[in-house]
Amino acid sequence: MTAETELRTAQASDIPACGKAMYEAFRDIAERHNFTPDFPSPEVAGGLLNSLLEAPDVDAFVAEEDGKIVGSIFVSRRSPVGGISIVTVDPGIQNRSIGRRLMLHGMECLTEQGHTRQQLIQAGYHSRSLCLYAKLGFIASDLLSNMYGGPVKEVFPGRTVRQAEDRDAEACNALCRKVHGFDRAGEVAASIAQGTASVVESDGKITGYTTGVGFVGHGVGESNDDLKAMIASVDEFMGPGVLIPTTNGELFRWCLEKGLRVSQQLTLMDTAPEGPPDGVYWPSVLC
Repeated sequence: MTAETELRTAQASDIPACGKAMYEAFRDIAERHNFTPDFPSPEVAGGLLNSLLEAPDVDAFVAEEDGKIVGSIFVSRRSPVGGISIVTVDPGIQNRSIGRRLMLHGMECLTEQGHTRQQLIQAGYHSRSLCLYAKLGFIASDLLSNMYGGPVKEVFPGRTVRQAEDRDAEACNALCRKVHGFDRAGEVAASIAQGTASVVESDGKITGYTTGVGFVGHGVGESNDDLKAMIASVDEFMGPGVLIPTTNGELFRWCLEKGLRVSQQLTLMDTAPEGPPDGVYWPSVLC
């Protein structure tokens, strides 16, 4: 007899079990497609989930059966566009629509808070998740390449990259609104406080910013040189690479010419995609 699955709000005590399930689920699907897992251990996965649980404007829910955590979802309200940051189902009990229930629950939570437009990032090799998200109303809006390697060392005359400060937040948010039509003020504020954010200055104004050059940080710029300058400013990426829009041919080729390699392709999905951005960007896997 199949145990009844209950959904409830996640607690700090759930994180070790959630991290273990997340690590095993991501490892299982990656290795079945001959890809390297995104997380090297349950502890690393749990550390990321714990940081999300503690972050403001992030909601987390778990699926539980007979007292055992079998899945989880983390959703972000840090932007006007809601984000499905992470959804995980224990690989031992998949194919029972638990992932679908978690998704519907997370999407409803975001909608109730006014985030009717929502985004997520999907692993390109996982066609089943692509189909599930499409059935739930998500539309593929961009193709991404997870690029790794480095460091990239190049100087961009007229551009200076420095650590972001509190006084830079509004300029960063204004730039994001110009490029995307909305800002990610919550992520910007958190990354400035954590010391991971940086900005690009050109001709006395901020022309680009990032919450962190890597898997869990997003970047926005007026031009590709702004993004290149930020990528070239770090000695290593945060996490397993940075998500470069493959559709940005100039930036993608530059990354390849600088020795970066592609580990996998992913799909940015959106319930209400708009036209192309008025500028350039890379997204965070956490949306």
